[in-house]
Amino acid sequence: MSAKIVFCLIFWMFCQLLQARDFEGSYAVYGAGAESCKNYVRAMQKGGREEDFFIDWSIGYLTAFNVIMPNTHNILGETSFSDAQLWLQRRCKKYPNELFINAFIRLTEVLFPMRYQSSLKPTEPAKSGPKKSGQKESGQKKTATGKSSQKKSDQKKSP
Repeated sequence: MSAKIVFCLIFWMFCQLLQARDFEGSYAVYGAGAESCKNYVRAMQKGGREEDFFIDWSIGYLTAFNVIMPNTHNILGETSFSDAQLWLQRRCKKYPNELFINAFIRLTEVLFPMRYQSSLKPTEPAKSGPKKSGQKESGQKKTATGKSSQKKSDQKKSP
C-alpha cells in the first residue's frame, strides 16, 4: 500500500515539473517543438532535411530530459527510438493541431514509469549450466509499446 502512495507522489511531482511555467503560465519553445503535429507527420512522410529537423530535435529533447529529471538515466527504457517515433506519429495523426512539444510531453508521461533509473544493467539469474547444442534461448523482451524485440546478439547475421 505504501509503495502505491510513494509512486503516486513521485508521479505527481513529475507532472508538476512538466507543468513548469513562468508567472504568466507560458514557456519558450524552440525548433521543431514549436511546430504542429501535422507538420511532423508530413515531414516524416517526406523524409530528408524536414524529417532530420524533427529527429534531431527529438534526440535533443530526450537527452535533456535524461539530464534534468532526477533518477532518470534513459526515459526510453526498453522502448526503441523507432517505436517512440511510431507512437508520436500515431498521436500526431490523432491530434494534428497539437504542438509537437505537447505530443512529446505526453510520450514522456507514458514512458516515465518504465524508464531506466540507472545505467547499471540488471543482473541475470545464474544459469543452471551450459546451453546444450541445439537448445535456443528466447531472446525476446517486451518494450514499453507492448511489442517484443530480439536481443541485439540474436539479430546478428552469421558470417
